[in-house]
Amino acid sequence: MKVSSLLKYRGLKAFQIHDMHVTMLAIFYVLLAASAACEPLQAVALISAFYFYFLFGFLINDFFDMPHDIAAGKKRAVQELPKRTFIAIIISVVLIGVLHIIYLKSLLFTALYSFSFALATLYSAPFGFKRKGFFGIIVNSLIEKALPVLAVFSFFNYFGTDMLVFVSTAFALQTVEILTHQIYDYESDKAEGIRTFVVSIGRENALKIYRFFVVPICITLILLTCYFIYMKIPFVIFIIAIVIFAYAVLFVLISGEKVNTEEKVFPFYLSPLYFLVNNAFPTFLAFVLAYRSFSYIPLLLLTLASQCYLVGKVFRVVREKSIPRTEIEDN
Repeated sequence: MKVSSLLKYRGLKAFQIHDMHVTMLAIFYVLLAASAACEPLQAVALISAFYFYFLFGFLINDFFDMPHDIAAGKKRAVQELPKRTFIAIIISVVLIGVLHIIYLKSLLFTALYSFSFALATLYSAPFGFKRKGFFGIIVNSLIEKALPVLAVFSFFNYFGTDMLVFVSTAFALQTVEILTHQIYDYESDKAEGIRTFVVSIGRENALKIYRFFVVPICITLILLTCYFIYMKIPFVIFIIAIVIFAYAVLFVLISGEKVNTEEKVFPFYLSPLYFLVNNAFPTFLAFVLAYRSFSYIPLLLLTLASQCYLVGKVFRVVREKSIPRTEIEDN
């Protein structure tokens, strides 16, 4: 296969997904809130460790899902690779993860990081948690966001009420995302015999649980997270005000049909809170860190790079006057 085709693989864009953003937010929060003793190179290595973990998640999922993806017409760049090459890439990513934990030298972090790799494999494997209905939702929410955030706090030995709130918020954020994904994929999953949570209880029942239970809990937890961040870094109130104002304007434009939206499941009123957690807060906290110490400029550059997808999305909205679904596309 062409190298240019492989370079477009969605897994390589893991640095720009919400999982990475939430994890980076946790890192920056602890560095600022606890004045944690951490060399800039260690912080960069910590971010790099999670990038390879999320890349592994894409790879192991696409490896086991290959027959279903091909049947469903989903094209993945890695599908063209020989099976041995595919496995070699997965093993290489795992070994790179091992090098990171050797460098970071944290026993509890190592345990959580390793457990995340194992659980991600069990989630994606045939007859794994991914196809176990309710348990699939729980495990997905753990491996995508909750466990990485918990691993961050464990690395810094920072344990408190705010840690519990951050981990719970991360779990809720991913629960919303995986349910949104399963609701959209309901018909194809049902046709292929994939027993996801939404398939097991039906789309309409899933929508009720999603709208009246999961989303309200997620909103409450995000607001608590905002509160803790505000208590440690009061200047974020200006970021919160700007984001709320921007979304209020966007709501008026959508109501006036001057801007369309392709999103039919994810509620618009949750969008500004998602934007704060995934985009505004990580970027702002990275700026604060760089301002306090120039040695953290590499973290700021990494953060700005992680938001490139958002910048492209904004340009697309302005050009097409249409808000797309938030997903990392694969060519």
